[in-house]
Amino acid sequence: MSATARTLHPIDPRRLVAPLTGLGAGMCGYLLLRPYGDVGGGATLEAAAAFASPLWVASHCLGVVALASFVRLLLRVHEVGPDLATRTARASGLLGLVLVLPYYGAEAFGLHAVGRAAQSGTAGVMTLEEAIRSQPVAITAFGAGLLLLALAAGCLGRGWQRAAGSRAAWPLAALMAVFLPQFYLPPVGRMAYGVAVALAAVWMLVSAWRTDSSRG
Repeated sequence: MSATARTLHPIDPRRLVAPLTGLGAGMCGYLLLRPYGDVGGGATLEAAAAFASPLWVASHCLGVVALASFVRLLLRVHEVGPDLATRTARASGLLGLVLVLPYYGAEAFGLHAVGRAAQSGTAGVMTLEEAIRSQPVAITAFGAGLLLLALAAGCLGRGWQRAAGSRAAWPLAALMAVFLPQFYLPPVGRMAYGVAVALAAVWMLVSAWRTDSSRG
C-alpha cells in the first residue's frame, strides 16, 4: 500500500512529549549519573563503591524509564501511521523491552546489594558480580532484547518518515539502534551518547510541533 493510500491520523505533538521527554532525560541521566568504578572489571574496591552508591540504583532506574519511554514512543508513532514498519516497531519494541528489563533489575538491585555487602566486610561477595552478569539465560535474553530494540529503532525512523513526511526521527532511531555497542564505550563516550539521545529526542519533538503547525 502506498504512503498516500494509507490511513494517517493527525499528528498531535502533545502525545509525543511524555515519551520523548522520558527517553531523552532518562537516557541522559542514566549515563551521566551512573558510577563507572566497575569499568576496569574485577572485584575491586572501586567496583564495590560504584555498586553500593545510591546513584547506581537511581541511574539504572532512569535507564529503565528511558527504554520504557522509547517503547511508548513506538506505540504513539504507530497510532499516527499504522503500517508494516510501525507494527514491526511496536511488536519488536515490546518484546525487546520484556527481555531486557530482568537484566536491568539484576544490575540495579542485585549488584547494589553485592556492593553494600562488600563494603560492610562480607568476604568474597564481589565474586558474585560475574555470576550475576554472565548468567547464561539472563545474558542471552538481554542480548536478544537489545537486538529487537535495534530493529524497532530502524522501523521507527522509517515509520515516522512515512507518517509525518519528515526525517527528524532518524537521528534518534540511529542512536537507539546502537544502544548495544555503546556499552563497550569508555565512560566519556557513554556520557556523550546519553547527551546525544537527549538532543535527538528534542529534535524529533520540535520537528513534530513544526509539522503540526504547518498542517494547521
